[in-house]
Amino acid sequence: MGSDSEEVKRLAELKARLHRKLEALREEAETIESIISIIDSILVTKSFKTAEVPRPTATPTVEAKPEEFMGQVFQLKASDGTLLARMYATDEEVRVVVEPDLNLYLSTPPFQSFLVNRILKAMEAKDRELVSSGQIPPERAFSFDVKVEGDVVKEIYVRNYRDKRRLRELRTSIRWTLEKMYEKQRI
Repeated sequence: MGSDSEEVKRLAELKARLHRKLEALREEAETIESIISIIDSILVTKSFKTAEVPRPTATPTVEAKPEEFMGQVFQLKASDGTLLARMYATDEEVRVVVEPDLNLYLSTPPFQSFLVNRILKAMEAKDRELVSSGQIPPERAFSFDVKVEGDVVKEIYVRNYRDKRRLRELRTSIRWTLEKMYEKQRI
């Protein structure tokens, strides 16, 4: 009897360790994907150059550098590898740009029922409570906006998500929602 409980305890510890390892590997994969996205954007700007007209050497000019995005870039992909959207995250804001050729519709479930009502509006309501109780100033409260053209979702803007846990929840919820919409579109 005692050895069974010890074995169960060891198996539970092993399971917990494996879950921690899996989470660490997922975070590492996300970091690597972010780095790859950044490298891709740098390669695009560096590899496609317009032909330069020779200039006189007597007049030195200062070239303006294009503004580069300073933050994390996540590629949100379906389980079949299809790129659904790119998520650009800074410390204050998240901008999700849906792949234009997918044509994911605002009316397709679970966009409104899950993502908007259960995730985004819930975060917004929680922050309204924090503002009411004086725990955060109103300008730091969570807010979101969905940009659509016709009924097609183009972008999702989130302001003041404030912590990594919320960012992770946003990333996973948005990816899951877009994947379900994509699957329904393919049927």
